[in-house]
Amino acid sequence: MYKEILKKIGEYKKVVIHRHVNPDLDALGAQLGLKGIIENNFEGIEVKVVGDENTLNFIGKMDSVEDAFYEDALAIVVDVAVKALVSDERYTLTKEVMVIDHHQNDSDIADHFYRDASHIAVSQLLADMCMKENLKIDEDTATALLGGIITDSGRFLYPATSSLTFKVVSYLVDKGAKLQYLYDQLYTEDLSFKKLKGYFINNFRTTKNHVAYMKNAKTLKDEYNVSTFTISRGMVNQMSGIVGIPIWANFTEEDNGSILCELRSKRLPIVDIAKKYGGGGHALACGCTVHSWSETDAILKDLDALLEGDAA
Repeated sequence: MYKEILKKIGEYKKVVIHRHVNPDLDALGAQLGLKGIIENNFEGIEVKVVGDENTLNFIGKMDSVEDAFYEDALAIVVDVAVKALVSDERYTLTKEVMVIDHHQNDSDIADHFYRDASHIAVSQLLADMCMKENLKIDEDTATALLGGIITDSGRFLYPATSSLTFKVVSYLVDKGAKLQYLYDQLYTEDLSFKKLKGYFINNFRTTKNHVAYMKNAKTLKDEYNVSTFTISRGMVNQMSGIVGIPIWANFTEEDNGSILCELRSKRLPIVDIAKKYGGGGHALACGCTVHSWSETDAILKDLDALLEGDAA
Protein backbone atom coordinates (compact mmCIF):
# COMPACT_ATOMS: atom_id res chain seq x y z
CA MET A 1 0.00 0.00 0.00
CA TYR A 2 2.70 2.49 0.98
CA LYS A 3 4.66 2.02 -2.24
CA GLU A 4 1.46 2.49 -4.27
CA ILE A 5 0.68 5.75 -2.45
CA LEU A 6 4.17 7.13 -3.03
CA LYS A 7 4.23 6.00 -6.67
CA LYS A 8 0.96 7.77 -7.45
CA ILE A 9 2.10 10.99 -5.73
CA GLY A 10 5.29 10.91 -7.80
CA GLU A 11 3.26 11.06 -11.01
CA TYR A 12 2.09 14.62 -10.29
CA LYS A 13 3.53 18.12 -10.16
CA LYS A 14 0.66 19.54 -8.10
CA VAL A 15 -1.06 18.04 -5.06
CA VAL A 16 -3.92 19.45 -2.96
CA ILE A 17 -4.58 17.78 0.40
CA HIS A 18 -8.11 17.86 1.84
CA ARG A 19 -9.71 16.37 4.99
CA HIS A 20 -13.04 16.46 6.78
CA VAL A 21 -14.94 19.52 7.98
CA ASN A 22 -14.62 20.57 11.62
CA PRO A 23 -11.16 18.98 11.72
CA ASP A 24 -9.76 17.25 14.77
CA LEU A 25 -6.03 17.10 15.33
CA ASP A 26 -5.65 13.81 13.43
CA ALA A 27 -7.24 15.33 10.32
CA LEU A 28 -5.02 18.40 10.57
CA GLY A 29 -1.94 16.44 11.62
CA ALA A 30 -2.30 13.98 8.76
CA GLN A 31 -2.96 16.78 6.28
CA LEU A 32 0.00 18.92 7.31
CA GLY A 33 2.16 15.89 7.97
CA LEU A 34 1.55 14.54 4.48
CA LYS A 35 2.39 17.93 3.02
CA GLY A 36 5.72 17.80 4.85
CA ILE A 37 6.36 14.23 3.74
CA ILE A 38 5.87 15.17 0.09
CA GLU A 39 7.99 18.32 0.35
CA ASN A 40 10.82 16.41 2.04
CA ASN A 41 10.87 13.44 -0.32
CA PHE A 42 9.81 14.64 -3.78
CA GLU A 43 11.34 17.30 -5.98
CA GLY A 44 9.25 19.55 -8.19
CA ILE A 45 5.88 18.91 -6.53
CA GLU A 46 3.90 21.91 -5.30
CA VAL A 47 1.68 20.95 -2.35
CA LYS A 48 -1.25 22.87 -0.85
CA VAL A 49 -3.54 22.18 2.13
CA VAL A 50 -7.10 23.51 2.26
CA GLY A 51 -10.17 23.50 4.46
CA ASP A 52 -11.94 25.20 7.34
CA GLU A 53 -9.97 26.11 10.45
CA ASN A 54 -10.67 26.09 14.18
CA THR A 55 -8.84 26.48 17.48
CA LEU A 56 -6.52 23.60 16.64
CA ASN A 57 -4.70 25.69 14.04
CA PHE A 58 -1.66 25.88 16.34
CA ILE A 59 -0.50 22.82 14.40
CA GLY A 60 -0.38 24.81 11.14
CA LYS A 61 -2.32 27.03 8.78
CA MET A 62 -4.25 26.32 5.60
CA ASP A 63 -3.23 27.67 2.20
CA SER A 64 -5.15 30.00 -0.09
CA VAL A 65 -5.60 28.14 -3.38
CA GLU A 66 -7.03 29.42 -6.66
CA ASP A 67 -9.32 27.15 -8.68
CA ALA A 68 -6.78 27.06 -11.51
CA PHE A 69 -4.30 25.20 -9.29
CA TYR A 70 -6.59 22.15 -9.30
CA GLU A 71 -6.22 21.57 -13.03
CA ASP A 72 -4.16 18.41 -13.69
CA ALA A 73 -3.50 18.07 -9.95
CA LEU A 74 -3.88 15.11 -7.60
CA ALA A 75 -6.29 15.55 -4.70
CA ILE A 76 -5.50 13.55 -1.57
CA VAL A 77 -8.28 13.34 1.02
CA VAL A 78 -7.20 12.18 4.48
CA ASP A 79 -9.17 11.01 7.52
CA VAL A 80 -12.48 10.86 5.65
CA ALA A 81 -13.80 8.80 2.76
CA VAL A 82 -17.25 10.23 1.95
CA LYS A 83 -18.07 13.34 -0.05
CA ALA A 84 -20.61 14.67 2.44
CA LEU A 85 -17.86 15.33 5.02
CA VAL A 86 -14.98 16.65 2.90
CA SER A 87 -13.99 20.26 3.55
CA ASP A 88 -13.79 22.25 0.29
CA GLU A 89 -15.54 20.42 -2.55
CA ARG A 90 -13.01 21.57 -5.15
CA TYR A 91 -11.20 18.24 -4.88
CA THR A 92 -13.64 17.28 -7.67
CA LEU A 93 -11.74 19.63 -10.03
CA THR A 94 -8.57 17.52 -9.97
CA LYS A 95 -7.49 14.81 -12.38
CA GLU A 96 -7.61 12.06 -9.75
CA VAL A 97 -8.67 11.66 -6.12
CA MET A 98 -6.76 9.54 -3.61
CA VAL A 99 -8.29 8.77 -0.21
CA ILE A 100 -6.16 7.70 2.77
CA ASP A 101 -8.29 6.77 5.77
CA HIS A 102 -8.50 4.63 8.90
CA HIS A 103 -12.25 4.62 9.46
CA GLN A 104 -14.63 1.79 8.59
CA ASN A 105 -16.54 3.64 5.87
CA ASP A 106 -16.29 2.82 2.18
CA SER A 107 -15.49 5.69 -0.18
CA ASP A 108 -17.77 7.35 -2.72
CA ILE A 109 -15.11 9.74 -4.03
CA ALA A 110 -11.87 7.79 -4.50
CA ASP A 111 -10.10 6.82 -7.67
CA HIS A 112 -7.46 5.31 -5.40
CA PHE A 113 -8.62 4.17 -1.96
CA TYR A 114 -6.18 3.24 0.81
CA ARG A 115 -7.74 2.28 4.13
CA ASP A 116 -6.31 0.49 7.15
CA ALA A 117 -8.64 0.49 10.15
CA SER A 118 -5.98 -1.18 12.32
CA HIS A 119 -4.30 2.21 12.74
CA ILE A 120 -5.63 4.33 15.59
CA ALA A 121 -5.01 7.47 13.52
CA VAL A 122 -4.32 8.38 9.90
CA SER A 123 -1.32 10.20 11.32
CA GLN A 124 -0.09 6.85 12.63
CA LEU A 125 -0.57 5.28 9.20
CA LEU A 126 1.47 8.04 7.56
CA ALA A 127 4.18 7.92 10.21
CA ASP A 128 4.36 4.14 9.78
CA MET A 129 4.82 4.72 6.05
CA CYS A 130 7.69 7.09 6.76
CA MET A 131 9.30 4.59 9.11
CA LYS A 132 8.95 1.56 6.83
CA GLU A 133 9.82 3.34 3.59
CA ASN A 134 12.75 5.22 5.17
CA LEU A 135 11.38 8.64 4.23
CA LYS A 136 12.81 11.97 5.32
CA ILE A 137 10.76 14.05 7.76
CA ASP A 138 11.52 17.29 9.57
CA GLU A 139 10.52 18.49 13.05
CA ASP A 140 7.31 20.19 11.95
CA THR A 141 6.15 17.12 10.04
CA ALA A 142 6.94 14.84 12.99
CA THR A 143 5.10 17.21 15.36
CA ALA A 144 1.99 17.31 13.17
CA LEU A 145 1.83 13.52 12.94
CA LEU A 146 2.46 13.07 16.65
CA GLY A 147 -0.37 15.49 17.46
CA GLY A 148 -2.78 13.39 15.44
CA ILE A 149 -1.73 10.19 17.19
CA ILE A 150 -1.90 11.66 20.70
CA THR A 151 -5.45 12.94 20.26
CA ASP A 152 -6.99 10.12 18.23
CA SER A 153 -5.65 7.63 20.78
CA GLY A 154 -7.21 9.64 23.61
CA ARG A 155 -3.73 10.32 24.99
CA PHE A 156 -3.05 6.56 24.54
CA LEU A 157 -6.12 5.52 26.54
CA TYR A 158 -8.30 4.05 23.76
CA PRO A 159 -8.33 0.26 23.22
CA ALA A 160 -7.00 0.50 19.65
CA THR A 161 -3.70 1.87 20.99
CA SER A 162 -1.15 -0.80 20.06
CA SER A 163 2.54 -1.60 20.33
CA LEU A 164 2.89 -0.08 16.86
CA THR A 165 1.49 3.18 18.22
CA PHE A 166 4.34 3.43 20.71
CA LYS A 167 6.94 2.40 18.11
CA VAL A 168 5.72 5.14 15.81
CA VAL A 169 5.64 7.71 18.63
CA SER A 170 9.23 6.83 19.55
CA TYR A 171 10.24 7.22 15.91
CA LEU A 172 8.58 10.65 15.68
CA VAL A 173 10.19 11.88 18.91
CA ASP A 174 13.57 10.74 17.56
CA LYS A 175 12.83 12.82 14.45
CA GLY A 176 12.35 15.94 16.58
CA ALA A 177 8.61 16.00 17.27
CA LYS A 178 7.84 18.74 19.80
CA LEU A 179 6.08 16.68 22.45
CA GLN A 180 6.07 19.34 25.15
CA TYR A 181 4.72 21.96 22.74
CA LEU A 182 1.80 19.68 21.86
CA TYR A 183 0.91 18.95 25.47
CA ASP A 184 1.20 22.63 26.40
CA GLN A 185 -1.37 23.42 23.71
CA LEU A 186 -3.67 20.52 24.51
CA TYR A 187 -3.77 20.98 28.28
CA THR A 188 -3.89 24.77 28.55
CA GLU A 189 -7.53 25.91 28.73
CA ASP A 190 -9.14 29.29 29.08
CA LEU A 191 -11.67 30.01 31.81
CA SER A 192 -14.74 29.73 29.56
CA PHE A 193 -13.66 26.23 28.53
CA LYS A 194 -13.27 25.21 32.18
CA LYS A 195 -16.73 26.56 32.98
CA LEU A 196 -18.19 24.69 30.00
CA LYS A 197 -16.78 21.45 31.39
CA GLY A 198 -18.57 22.15 34.65
CA TYR A 199 -21.80 22.78 32.78
CA PHE A 200 -21.58 19.39 31.12
CA ILE A 201 -20.80 17.52 34.34
CA ASN A 202 -23.77 19.13 36.07
CA ASN A 203 -26.32 18.82 33.27
CA PHE A 204 -25.93 15.56 31.38
CA ARG A 205 -28.85 13.13 31.54
CA THR A 206 -29.16 9.35 31.16
CA THR A 207 -31.58 6.97 29.45
CA LYS A 208 -33.19 3.99 31.15
CA ASN A 209 -30.21 1.82 30.20
CA HIS A 210 -27.67 4.42 31.31
CA VAL A 211 -26.67 6.04 28.03
CA ALA A 212 -25.41 9.48 29.06
CA TYR A 213 -26.27 12.31 26.73
CA MET A 214 -26.36 16.07 26.24
CA LYS A 215 -28.55 18.12 23.91
CA ASN A 216 -26.92 21.46 23.20
CA ALA A 217 -28.80 24.33 21.57
CA LYS A 218 -26.88 26.54 19.15
CA THR A 219 -27.03 29.40 21.66
CA LEU A 220 -24.74 27.54 24.08
CA LYS A 221 -21.58 28.52 22.18
CA ASP A 222 -22.41 32.20 22.67
CA GLU A 223 -23.04 31.73 26.39
CA TYR A 224 -19.55 30.30 26.85
CA ASN A 225 -17.80 32.11 23.99
CA VAL A 226 -16.62 28.89 22.34
CA SER A 227 -17.06 27.26 18.93
CA THR A 228 -19.62 24.64 17.97
CA PHE A 229 -16.71 22.24 17.43
CA THR A 230 -15.56 22.79 21.03
CA ILE A 231 -19.00 21.93 22.37
CA SER A 232 -19.47 18.93 20.09
CA ARG A 233 -16.15 17.11 19.75
CA GLY A 234 -14.42 18.85 22.62
CA MET A 235 -17.01 18.03 25.29
CA VAL A 236 -18.25 14.55 24.41
CA ASN A 237 -15.79 12.79 26.69
CA GLN A 238 -16.83 14.79 29.74
CA MET A 239 -19.35 11.99 30.10
CA SER A 240 -16.75 9.22 29.87
CA GLY A 241 -15.04 7.33 32.68
CA ILE A 242 -18.11 7.33 34.90
CA VAL A 243 -19.10 4.13 36.71
CA GLY A 244 -22.26 2.66 35.18
CA ILE A 245 -22.10 4.70 31.95
CA PRO A 246 -21.25 2.33 29.06
CA ILE A 247 -22.21 4.66 26.18
CA TRP A 248 -22.38 8.44 25.90
CA ALA A 249 -23.66 10.79 23.21
CA ASN A 250 -23.32 14.50 22.57
CA PHE A 251 -25.83 16.30 20.32
CA THR A 252 -24.97 19.86 19.28
CA GLU A 253 -27.07 22.16 17.13
CA GLU A 254 -25.26 24.12 14.42
CA ASP A 255 -26.26 27.59 13.23
CA ASN A 256 -28.01 26.09 10.18
CA GLY A 257 -30.18 23.87 12.39
CA SER A 258 -28.43 20.58 11.68
CA ILE A 259 -27.27 18.58 14.71
CA LEU A 260 -23.79 17.12 15.15
CA CYS A 261 -23.92 13.74 16.88
CA GLU A 262 -20.82 12.44 18.65
CA LEU A 263 -21.22 8.85 19.87
CA ARG A 264 -18.81 7.01 22.16
CA SER A 265 -18.78 3.58 23.80
CA LYS A 266 -16.60 1.92 26.40
CA ARG A 267 -16.93 -1.62 25.02
CA LEU A 268 -19.85 -2.29 22.64
CA PRO A 269 -19.35 -1.34 18.95
CA ILE A 270 -21.73 1.45 17.97
CA VAL A 271 -20.51 2.41 14.49
CA ASP A 272 -23.43 0.67 12.76
CA ILE A 273 -25.81 3.03 14.54
CA ALA A 274 -23.82 6.01 13.27
CA LYS A 275 -23.93 4.53 9.76
CA LYS A 276 -27.70 4.08 10.02
CA TYR A 277 -28.00 7.87 10.28
CA GLY A 278 -25.55 8.64 7.46
CA GLY A 279 -22.34 8.80 9.49
CA GLY A 280 -19.58 6.43 10.48
CA GLY A 281 -16.16 6.30 12.08
CA HIS A 282 -14.58 3.81 14.47
CA ALA A 283 -16.20 0.92 16.31
CA LEU A 284 -16.28 2.75 19.65
CA ALA A 285 -15.97 6.39 18.53
CA CYS A 286 -18.10 7.65 15.67
CA GLY A 287 -20.66 10.24 14.67
CA CYS A 288 -23.20 11.53 12.21
CA THR A 289 -25.22 14.64 11.38
CA VAL A 290 -29.03 14.73 11.61
CA HIS A 291 -31.61 17.43 11.05
CA SER A 292 -34.06 17.21 13.94
CA TRP A 293 -34.11 16.56 17.67
CA SER A 294 -36.53 13.70 17.05
CA GLU A 295 -33.74 11.93 15.17
CA THR A 296 -31.45 12.31 18.18
CA ASP A 297 -34.18 10.65 20.26
CA ALA A 298 -34.21 7.79 17.74
CA ILE A 299 -30.45 7.43 18.09
CA LEU A 300 -30.78 7.24 21.86
CA LYS A 301 -33.44 4.54 21.49
CA ASP A 302 -31.12 2.55 19.25
CA LEU A 303 -28.27 2.87 21.73
CA ASP A 304 -30.60 1.82 24.54
CA ALA A 305 -31.75 -1.18 22.53
CA LEU A 306 -28.13 -2.18 21.92
CA LEU A 307 -27.53 -2.27 25.64
CA GLU A 308 -30.71 -4.27 26.22
CA GLY A 309 -29.55 -6.83 23.69
CA ASP A 310 -26.16 -7.03 25.34
CA ALA A 311 -27.74 -7.61 28.75
CA ALA A 312 -29.91 -10.38 27.32
